[in-house]
Amino acid sequence: MKTILKSFILFLIALFLACELAMAVTATTDPDPYTIIMKKVRLRNSVTLEWVTAGEGDLTVNIASVSAGQLAAGYVSGSAIPEGTYDQIEVTLSRGMTIKTSYTDTGNAFAGGAGTVYYTTSTANGDGSIATSTVAGNYAEGTSQIPTTVSGVDATAGTYTKTYNLPSTITVAKGSTQKVRVKFDVTGAATFQQTGAGTAVAYPTEPSVEMQIIN
Repeated sequence: MKTILKSFILFLIALFLACELAMAVTATTDPDPYTIIMKKVRLRNSVTLEWVTAGEGDLTVNIASVSAGQLAAGYVSGSAIPEGTYDQIEVTLSRGMTIKTSYTDTGNAFAGGAGTVYYTTSTANGDGSIATSTVAGNYAEGTSQIPTTVSGVDATAGTYTKTYNLPSTITVAKGSTQKVRVKFDVTGAATFQQTGAGTAVAYPTEPSVEMQIIN
């Protein structure tokens, strides 16, 4: 049996800055790298309501790389999941997500002049965004920290945990071994937001993921 879970199920990252985007001028780009640190993945048994750990431990993954899907799939040990049906998934990530990308403002949308290039820098802002620069020499990877005001953030542990309902229950049969395949797509998964005339910030947004579980 093959179960395909489209959209971000296993590694869904909330758009924690979405509230800041109202009426703002924005543009999206394709980041590389887009690095996350996975901490734990758990599944909830729909009958017993008990949580089963499907993967645990620090795993750093650049989800923009061609090998990202294989690394992520290997993190979830299908053979360790007891038989039963599962209806929810809980994902724990590091608060920090790192991206590197640039945006060329060909239409002068950010009022910095047509052709102005905005680069991510290594400077993070307190609101979870990454400072940008129009100087190519400042181009660097920037790490966005999910703000402590976001539900699911553990500031002491430096983690972000969120629970999602699966679009359909996953059934694990007795004696079966689940194979997991994951495919990432980071197209448009970084956003630049204008903060003034010729100034902007950047931050990671939700990539697309297709996950297959094969019994």
